Amino acid sequence: MGSRMKVLVLSSRIPFPLEKGDKLRLHHQIKHLHSSDEVVLCCLSDRAISEAQRGALAATASEVHVVRLSPIGRAWRMLWAWASSLPFQVIWFTENRARREVQALVEKHQPDVIYCQLVRCAEYVKDLHHVPKVLDYMDALSAGMHRRAHSERRPWSPLMRLLMRAEGTRLARYESRVFDYFDAHTIISRNDRLLIPHRDRDHIHLVPNGVDLSSFAPSSKRPSGPPVILFTGNMSYAPNVDAAHHLVEDILPRIQHPDVKVVLAGAEPKPSLKALASERVTVTGWVDDIAAEYHKATLFVAPLRMGTGLQNKVLEAMASELPCVLSPHAFAPLGLPSAGHAEVCHDAESFAQTIDRMLSNRGQAQEMAQQARREIETKFSWSTHGDGLRHILADTSQLK
Repeated sequence: MGSRMKVLVLSSRIPFPLEKGDKLRLHHQIKHLHSSDEVVLCCLSDRAISEAQRGALAATASEVHVVRLSPIGRAWRMLWAWASSLPFQVIWFTENRARREVQALVEKHQPDVIYCQLVRCAEYVKDLHHVPKVLDYMDALSAGMHRRAHSERRPWSPLMRLLMRAEGTRLARYESRVFDYFDAHTIISRNDRLLIPHRDRDHIHLVPNGVDLSSFAPSSKRPSGPPVILFTGNMSYAPNVDAAHHLVEDILPRIQHPDVKVVLAGAEPKPSLKALASERVTVTGWVDDIAAEYHKATLFVAPLRMGTGLQNKVLEAMASELPCVLSPHAFAPLGLPSAGHAEVCHDAESFAQTIDRMLSNRGQAQEMAQQARREIETKFSWSTHGDGLRHILADTSQLK
């Protein structure tokens, strides 16, 4: 694996518990890096780190530092956010006092390379030209924000659409401008790379998400009883909230197969999702063992209509050998041919018809799920993608 590096990792969140996609990605990445390198983890947070968090991160980093952000300072910055050209989320996460703390850590540790997750952290390190730096875009956040603006349907939608369009435009400009401050760049999917508005976007390295193949292994027995349709994810994240409503309100009423039940499993469900609970719909909230939810389900259905990036939930479902019915948003970032791996549907009616067909022919659905699992084993292990990230960091560190 080459010589040992010292990597300073900057994150906008403490990567535990693993209820959000950026936390899950970073947790597994630094855990892999820590097996061969010295990892100094620096997290931005508006609250102190708990003992449970510190204990969980002990196996992922040599040192963990939490830089506290002031809630009052955040509120003050947001009052003046319209006067700035920076994206609102960059303003939300960037604080001058915190920037001085981060830069002091860089000076203290003298890392070989800095790994910065998400553009929202870029202001902290972009001007440190004496240290090689890698920026993980993760997704094309600007494109995701524009899609959310287009899909916004709440009573206060006109104002939200205005804010989201403004944020999408600011993010696009910032994604392009900040590119040149970093020596290398990573992103999850080829589709998102095409949406980064920079002339050299083809040089962005692809580092897909992975899945813990041992935790999300197939169950030895299939569930009995009424068929269960499962959708998982952080249920406060707007694309997941929209998909859950679409599943329950538009797709479920069109399903003809009798006694079908829906389970919405994930942390922090919005009040509008809690209101969907009924005899046919279960809203779990946080679950300690999300893998068990995949094992109890009959089908995994992800009717995502907005958002960007490779969905961890899809990788987990496929690794669990759970047959999947997905929207193009959920399936395309995998980069797999749809034939033999998942059913891809574009509207509520086609979702319902496909679900009915798969519930009536479970043997064929299970064959598809087994083929998907084999593909996940080959292409989406955290270990494989962790090695790829380490090579990128090692190559970049040589620019020092």
